Amino acid sequence: MIIYLVLALIFAVFVALFAVQNAGQITVNFLAWQWNTSVAVIILGAAAFGAIFGGLMAIIREIQLKLKLRSAEGRANRLETLLEETETEKERLQGLLAEGGSASGQGEEGV
Repeated sequence: MIIYLVLALIFAVFVALFAVQNAGQITVNFLAWQWNTSVAVIILGAAAFGAIFGGLMAIIREIQLKLKLRSAEGRANRLETLLEETETEKERLQGLLAEGGSASGQGEEGV
C-alpha cells in the first residue's frame, strides 16, 4: 500500500511541474460557457478530478468486497453449524446402531 502512495506522490510532483511550466493563458469553451484560464489550472483540475474519481471507484470496490466477505463468513458459519449438527446426529445413530447390534446379539445367544 505504501508503494502506491509513494508512486502517487511522485506522479503528483510531475503533474505539478508540468502545470507550472505550461502556465500560459487559454480560452476554454464548454457547451455554452467560455472562460479564460491558465493551462496549469486545467491540468491540475483534470488531475484532481481523475484522482477523486479513481478514489471513489476504489472505495466502491472495497465496500463491495467487504459485503461479499461478510456474506461468505455468514454462509461459512451456517455450514459449520450444519456440520456440527450432522456429526451429532451421526454419533447418535451410531450409538443406536451399536445398542441394537448388542441387543440382537444377546437374543441370538439365548436361542
